[in-house]
Amino acid sequence: MDLKKREKQWLLEEKYKGVETPEFLSDLEKLESGTPLAYLIGSVPFLGCSIDLSSKPLIPRPETEFWVDYVLKKYVPEHSPYRILDIFSGSGCIGIAILKNREKIFVDFAELKLTHCRQIEENLTANNIPKDQYNIFQSDIFSTLPQEKYDFIFANPPYISELRKDTVDSSVLEHEDPDALFAKDDGIFYIKELIKQIPKFLQENGYMFIEFDPWQKELLENYIQTKNLDYEFLLDQYEKTRVLIIQNKKLT
Repeated sequence: MDLKKREKQWLLEEKYKGVETPEFLSDLEKLESGTPLAYLIGSVPFLGCSIDLSSKPLIPRPETEFWVDYVLKKYVPEHSPYRILDIFSGSGCIGIAILKNREKIFVDFAELKLTHCRQIEENLTANNIPKDQYNIFQSDIFSTLPQEKYDFIFANPPYISELRKDTVDSSVLEHEDPDALFAKDDGIFYIKELIKQIPKFLQENGYMFIEFDPWQKELLENYIQTKNLDYEFLLDQYEKTRVLIIQNKKLT
């Protein structure tokens, strides 16, 4: 079964319980014209959570789910009272998954768009996350965050180079928020801004995890080497370099 047929079947089963209603046929036309399946269904699963996408945030990708799962298992022990920042939160999928899969965690969500901040709140409620375990900040990167140092910072910033739009699938360009996709400076503008703020917002020996486009590895390596920080790269499930891991530990 090809992808389009699978997507039609998923739409029919997930949203319409197998019944081909007039609404299903209308959605099917949208699907065939390029509307992403996740927006038509209205939600996606993410590490055991249900993430509603009504505000049209960036659709969580399997690559992101893979590395967040890996990082949780390797770096974030259970039953430890860590404070975590999910920055460029979008739907809130990363921070919500952390809260759902770890006890005693507190997460600050930082997201620029108010509509997505409201979506994060709705997703937290829908996944039964207690209100005393999180804050949501409408913030342009770190601009309105309190002077807090975090044990871990998770970031999936816009990182597609503005010069590489021709490599992006047309359905993504037409339907997903460009502000969540593209960045200047070969796509690494926001990643550089995150790295610059490590001394101010990351605990000593704390970790920052940043998703990026695999082709940017050399650019990031050249940049971070000027900062004298401890770092490594993480592969995704497709064996592509996907995540920059930085520990706030000065090299000697």
